[in-house]
Amino acid sequence: MTKPTWPDALQPADPAETALLLDQFWRQLARLPDLIERDEQLLAAACTGDLRQTVLRMMLALNGIACPPQTRHLNSYLSASQRAALEKTLALPFAGAEGWIGQAVALVVICRWYAPQLANAYGFAAPDALEQETLAGLQARLPDWPLAITTG
Repeated sequence: MTKPTWPDALQPADPAETALLLDQFWRQLARLPDLIERDEQLLAAACTGDLRQTVLRMMLALNGIACPPQTRHLNSYLSASQRAALEKTLALPFAGAEGWIGQAVALVVICRWYAPQLANAYGFAAPDALEQETLAGLQARLPDWPLAITTG
């Protein structure tokens, strides 16, 4: 298999950095309960934004590229379905626990969809223990966090 050639701005995704994205996602998500409990709306928005950026980087890695620094043409690096999935996570009925939880759950669904594909493509194990620990913490601290999240 020949390696694709990229325009100057594009670089292939780094397998080690790609593996770290999954850990990063779960660690970022684990911050959300504290922010919601303290009614830190601006920090909750930043947290969900960080989660979205991590998921975006996962999508790009599955497409074979690292996130281009300071790009102005992100749409061309994602499929229509990838863009639509991420754009749906932007919907926020109002700033508050319900909205932040809704966005986080949508991002968890996307992350769970991409995690096995990334692990397979880049040859690493998904951080299942960290995922379970994070989800258990969310269920324990956030009464509105769903008991189960399915991806299919």
